[in-house]
Amino acid sequence: MYEANNDIISDPNLIYPGWLLFIPGVNEWKVKSGNWLWKIANSVAVYGDGSKWPAIYEANKDQINDPDLIYPNQVFVIPR
Repeated sequence: MYEANNDIISDPNLIYPGWLLFIPGVNEWKVKSGNWLWKIANSVAVYGDGSKWPAIYEANKDQINDPDLIYPNQVFVIPR
């Protein structure tokens, strides 16, 4: 988080109320039981928009044969 906000934060040990900080999203996602691509894309840590699931599918076609079938412990790249 410090690296994403080093234009605002001069000391990584001090942040103050009222600052608006950028919180970067995840770069990869480890699939858990009950996940599906729409649900992953809809996560605030990913895109916060389930309709963006095709981006995850396209970036991980090498391990996703069917976008309706993903498995626990698969690790997907989250394109930014």
